[in-house]
Amino acid sequence: MKRILPLVLTSILLFIYGNSYADPPPTFDLRDVSGENYVTSVKSQQGGTCWTHGAMAAIEGNLMMTGNWTAAGETGEPNMAEYHLDWWNGFNQHNNDDMDPPTGGGLEVHQGGDYLVTSAYLSRSEGAVRDIDGQSYSTPPDRYDPSYHYYYVRDMEWYVAEEDLSQINTIKNKIMTYGVMGTCMCYDGAFMQSYIHYQPPSSELLPNHAIGIIGWDDSKATQAPQPGAWLCKNSWGTSWGFSGYFWISYYDKYCCKHPEMGAISFHGVDTLAYDQVYYHDYHGWRDTKTEYDEAFNAFVATDDIQLKAINFYTAADSVIYTVKIYDRFEGGMLLDELSAKSDSIHHIGLHTVDLGVPVNLDEGDDFYIYLALSDGGQAFDRTSDVPVLLGARYRAIVTSYAEPDQSFYYSGGTWNDLYFVGDTTANFCIKGLAIKYGLDVSPDERFKSEGPVGGPFSPLSKTYQLLNKCDQAINYSVTHDPSADWITLSGDVTGSLLPWGTANVTVEINANAETLSEGAYFADLYFTNTTNHYGDTDRQVVLAVGNSTLQYEWTLDTNPGWSTQGDWEFGVPTGGGGQHGGPDPESGFTGSNVYGYNLQGDYPNELQETHLTSDPINCMGLASVQLKFYRWLGVEVPEWDHAYVRVSNDNMNWTTVWENTEEITDMSWHEMDLDISAVADDQPTVYLRWTMGRTDGGWTYCGWNIDDIQVFAIGSTSLDSVTDLTITRNDPNIELRWSPVANASGYSVYRMSDPFAPPGEWQLLSDQQLETEFSEPIPAEKAFYVIIAVR
Repeated sequence: MKRILPLVLTSILLFIYGNSYADPPPTFDLRDVSGENYVTSVKSQQGGTCWTHGAMAAIEGNLMMTGNWTAAGETGEPNMAEYHLDWWNGFNQHNNDDMDPPTGGGLEVHQGGDYLVTSAYLSRSEGAVRDIDGQSYSTPPDRYDPSYHYYYVRDMEWYVAEEDLSQINTIKNKIMTYGVMGTCMCYDGAFMQSYIHYQPPSSELLPNHAIGIIGWDDSKATQAPQPGAWLCKNSWGTSWGFSGYFWISYYDKYCCKHPEMGAISFHGVDTLAYDQVYYHDYHGWRDTKTEYDEAFNAFVATDDIQLKAINFYTAADSVIYTVKIYDRFEGGMLLDELSAKSDSIHHIGLHTVDLGVPVNLDEGDDFYIYLALSDGGQAFDRTSDVPVLLGARYRAIVTSYAEPDQSFYYSGGTWNDLYFVGDTTANFCIKGLAIKYGLDVSPDERFKSEGPVGGPFSPLSKTYQLLNKCDQAINYSVTHDPSADWITLSGDVTGSLLPWGTANVTVEINANAETLSEGAYFADLYFTNTTNHYGDTDRQVVLAVGNSTLQYEWTLDTNPGWSTQGDWEFGVPTGGGGQHGGPDPESGFTGSNVYGYNLQGDYPNELQETHLTSDPINCMGLASVQLKFYRWLGVEVPEWDHAYVRVSNDNMNWTTVWENTEEITDMSWHEMDLDISAVADDQPTVYLRWTMGRTDGGWTYCGWNIDDIQVFAIGSTSLDSVTDLTITRNDPNIELRWSPVANASGYSVYRMSDPFAPPGEWQLLSDQQLETEFSEPIPAEKAFYVIIAVR
């Protein structure tokens, strides 16, 4: 039995758009609307990326129609990064966050996609970004960078002209209102005459190309029995067609007819107004639960936030929606309503709805987003077969991931967990859009300075901007660790900020730093909202004094026992391989042994990513951490085969610090020197990882060979001197022993319950003067330690 939607909705009038507009003109061209051009320049695509060009052409057109590009302070015409979408859509072999590791399976990069893939990428605010931000075809651009300018699409709507063209005026009026519209076609030379395209309905060929509609001519003669054609922008350069444009008949089989790719409008495009997007449906709309009207997703705030809006899909035209935010879900009931909004939506698609009352949430708060839809059911994500790939000739299975207690639907008078009674890979497409609420501090990065003993140090200062994102004025203060007398703060160190008011504070390395001895020095800056403490945060200050010295070394004379996958192994290389490029070496750079991928020969075709991962390395007290090693590597160009070096401080989130940007055919050993300080500085656990793969089905090379691995840094960690350390949970008599570290006069020794415990949870064992030797029993249930030289 269905629940009755709230009574207030009965007063909302529904209407169908198809014939609600005045009849559009018989001809129209977005390149000349009363003398104004609303179409960006014709692009020339690489690979099977037409779908990205069709989407970005529509986004660019809407930015021109609204003037939002210029209003955002941009210059020239809108120019968005098609290949950022191509690499980071989440459906491909390069990256899928729902897999662990996040690669393998799915679409081939540069070999197809569709507008639903685009909508998932846009709905979670991965993009769109500008061409100058993330446009790279041969190698993946950075997924995120603080310098990127992000643009958010509030609405993507799907239309169908119908076989009898009964809804063609809807499409025409949307083009006149919102600009360039994405569409699809089956490009085939047999269907094209004089750059006029017509695929008859009897053809069984599937869509294989995406373009953008920019106008029409009702009288245009085509190969179809009746006149009328769409004017379209292609992505094959200006030397093709009519300077990059061509015509498609109104009666073409797929253009404006295909339900998923026939006519898609991107509108409401503007600069991204949200800091965080809360979602479980990484891949967006993959299926629909048509039998369920009501659903909710459960979330936990990861910061002090203000929930401003939500986005969701409607699977039918003319839908009444109700959105509610709840504070609790207990005893099978949603409780403590925080905000509500109801209205109507006229077309199928992705929609963004602003909450009538924004909701303030503290970090760690549970919150629940409820959505009721009057028709069409609830869209959801799941592991799916992507059936239509514009620009490709294959299908692909794309893996999704879900957990219990994330998505619920209402049926039979109760709320049911979709994970247990539905699909264990499924989540409803309900996302929360939020800003960080309270005191916002930028940039979101530490201040690092370095120089020789006695100085000078560079950079000498860094300025942070404070922004009040509260609804009321706040008081604030900025302080630092009092023991760090080598820091001076200046500017608006204390004061009041009106809503959206700003202040600037500068942290400077002062003259006291010139008296510091060689080593790494760390301090914290504290940014405090003294009114309500929303947004309280800190930033680390790092001062690296002196020269980098060797901290750790693995000559690989013996096996360190690191984690290996696939054909990664420790041993003596055989000099095999070299189908292309050179063969493996026959020994290490020094000694006989190496870590390598397939010491007997080449890496295989169709290899997924496999890793060599180090044991955890303690970098507490270290700054300017560098990784050095010798490599002998053979790998094809990155369009086909890949080799990476990555670093992590939690063994879960990995930062790429090197990847091949060209074909590499080493015929001798080469030293590599990589800066890993952004991930490793002052971290108790640092993991190093070398990755072989992905590879294609073509040429093979010898792959990785690695020897003489070193970690250099400024500072010192007392774990350097730990010898013969064995930790066994079942033996309470094991002891941790070490000898004195040079230039240290004492130690504090801490016990950690697990290797990732924050400092506030460390248990102090001893704090003592320097001795020739120290030992401490290790209880079996407490097997993890960190030692810090403090004097």
